Amino acid sequence: MSQIDELKQILLGDNSEKLFQLQERLENIDARTRDVAEVLAPAINKGIADSDELIDALREPLSETLKQAIRVDPAEYANILYPAIAPSIRLAISQAISSLLVTINQTIESATTASGLGARFESIRTGVPYAELLLRRSLLYRVEHIYLIDRASGLLISDIAAADSYALDSDAVSAMFSAIQSFVQDSFSGNNEDRLTDFSVGEHKIWLAHAPRVMLACVLRGEAPESLKNQLYDVLDNIRTEYSQALSRFEGDNSEFIGVDDHMQPLLQLQLKEDFISDAMNKEPTLVQRVMFIGLCGLALFFIFKWFDDRSRMNTVEHYFSQTPGLKLAKAHWADGKILIDGLMDPDAVLPFAVLRKYEIEPEDLVMQTTPFRSLEPKMELQRFAAELEPPAELNMQYSQNKVQLSGIAPISWLIKNDYRLRQLSADRRLDISALSASELSINHYIDRHFRGLTGEVKNSVMSALVGKSWDNVELDTMRLAGTTKFHVSQQHL
Repeated sequence: MSQIDELKQILLGDNSEKLFQLQERLENIDARTRDVAEVLAPAINKGIADSDELIDALREPLSETLKQAIRVDPAEYANILYPAIAPSIRLAISQAISSLLVTINQTIESATTASGLGARFESIRTGVPYAELLLRRSLLYRVEHIYLIDRASGLLISDIAAADSYALDSDAVSAMFSAIQSFVQDSFSGNNEDRLTDFSVGEHKIWLAHAPRVMLACVLRGEAPESLKNQLYDVLDNIRTEYSQALSRFEGDNSEFIGVDDHMQPLLQLQLKEDFISDAMNKEPTLVQRVMFIGLCGLALFFIFKWFDDRSRMNTVEHYFSQTPGLKLAKAHWADGKILIDGLMDPDAVLPFAVLRKYEIEPEDLVMQTTPFRSLEPKMELQRFAAELEPPAELNMQYSQNKVQLSGIAPISWLIKNDYRLRQLSADRRLDISALSASELSINHYIDRHFRGLTGEVKNSVMSALVGKSWDNVELDTMRLAGTTKFHVSQQHL
């Protein structure tokens, strides 16, 4: 043994071996892990039992860890939770569908009964919806609102309501319950242990279940069985058991009461009168009821047919009037059994009554409330010139290059008769007569009739001056006959 070992032996004695073992254990991670595992569970249990500090310290990291884990793998956690929540979801959906089917079936079946028709008329008279009236008549009882309230402060912890119930101010209601409770204790009882258990407000009843820290309020309509009060206390006891620590430190923050609504949900009950349902579903309608129902259906069909017929007639008028030249339709609507037409209308416009009569629409069925205007639409210009000039059949009138073109060979008598108007429209650039000329045969007949003394040479000169010439280049007032020196044919002679 070396001198150093001898010195260690003298100084440490038997503790040398123990120190070596302790150092080896501290450096061995597996050994330390086993040591911590042995005391971890008892330490946590003891920490929870002694105070809430350990719970508060673990709440946030455990919550964040769980949230992160769900974000990473939501499908796995959904599979884990499905067996627990699926039955509750199925039950809630089944109850909602059953209630809806009963209400719908009840409404349909009661439509042909005397009570159903009476409810219809009462709904019209009072303004109360028919479904609500029917529910009032068929309802045995229904729980509409459930409130969980802190008794000490009167603050609302949680509340649930039926899907089709009226919305209420939950905080105001909970404060009202607490105020009424305090008033009853102060005014009618000197014992602080006395509790208000039920009272009525109009057609609603309020049942209260009390516990040392909280109370459960149930707002219902109808005549509920006393067994419902036992259910209230059962639900209240379950809430107290599961949320005892959260209730003990509640000061307005209800974030610790996650899932408390699931305990209260079964209290939202609905029960209908069995005799009302059986009467509505099984009672055969009488002959009078059948006749009334058929009459109502016939009346409804008549009004539906009348509405479609009026709509069809209106669409027909709007369609053909929108295609009528010279008519700008702004609005068409029914008034006092007639179709009122609002818009702009050219005085020369021709309404399509010939077509409308095929749809049994007569002129007296329409009331024209239009403002006059002058339309320059191509179709309107053609229609107006055709009506005014009455061109012969051999002439061609069409709209081209922003003006009406009149072309062809016309009798000279027609040209002389409409000469002033033709030249006026030509000067206004509304009518093109550059392709319009007089026919040779009509000129020959006209000269033979009015100028019998003309020689053959003069006649030929007149013919050459008119035949094949564009009418806008023919000057009747100063027309000089070819081959003569001072012979003029004036417009009044021609």
